Amino acid sequence: MEYKTFKKLLLDLVQLKEDEHKLNDALKVFEPDFNYIGFGRYESLVLECLKEAMNDNNKDSWISYWLYERDGKFTKEHIIHDKDGKNLPLRNMRDLYNLINNPLI
Repeated sequence: MEYKTFKKLLLDLVQLKEDEHKLNDALKVFEPDFNYIGFGRYESLVLECLKEAMNDNNKDSWISYWLYERDGKFTKEHIIHDKDGKNLPLRNMRDLYNLINNPLI
C-alpha cells in the first residue's frame, strides 16, 4: 500500500474512534446514566484490513501498537530500536509507515 493511501485510511480510522467518543459524550448529556456504545467490530475490521494490506501481522503489529498503546499519538522520544539497537523515530505518520516497512525490525 502506498503511503498516501495508508495515511488517509489510518487517519479516517482515528477520526471514527474520536467520533465514537463524541457520540458517547452527547448521549451522556441526554441520559446521565448512559454507559457506552461501541463500534468495535467495525474498528477491528478496518484495522485487520490495514494490517493485512501493510503486511503488519508480525509479532509487533506496529499499527495496533501506535493506535492502542500510544493512543494514536506520535512522540519525539526514541523507544523503538532495530535489530542493531539503532533508535527509530515515531514522530509522524511517515515514520510509522517506514517502521512497518523496515526489514531490520
